[in-house]
Amino acid sequence: MTTFTRENAEIKSFITGFLSDPAHDNQSSSSLLANVFRIALASLEAEPVAWRYRYVKKGVTDSQGEPWVGDWKYVPTKEDCNDRPNYEIQELYNLPPAIAAPTRGLVNAVRFYDQVKHTNPPVETGAWKDAIDWVLKEACLAVNIGIKGG
Repeated sequence: MTTFTRENAEIKSFITGFLSDPAHDNQSSSSLLANVFRIALASLEAEPVAWRYRYVKKGVTDSQGEPWVGDWKYVPTKEDCNDRPNYEIQELYNLPPAIAAPTRGLVNAVRFYDQVKHTNPPVETGAWKDAIDWVLKEACLAVNIGIKGG
């Protein structure tokens, strides 16, 4: 099961609110920002479909100088993995999660947006645009897609 930190919950709440309030997105529900948020939300809700683990010999390298590791073993649950020291365990997803953990930049951008939302400054100040632009930039960085002008 995905572990939600306070920051994950904060970002999930922001995204859910954004996607359910058409006033936040003055273009359309298919805008770049809305789509980035849908990707991020799916990532936060993603659950592993299987697990894999392998033995890693610490301090031992192969002929190419790479760390020596055993073959991956694939299992249906985390409990089936070998959790002894020197074993590496990884979650497996149908599609790779877009955000393994929220970035500090995205968390800060969401908090700034919330501050702007609560103070509700006049549009002429540019605070709304700055908040949306920053969240968009950080969300795109978090899901590894580029944005023009960013």
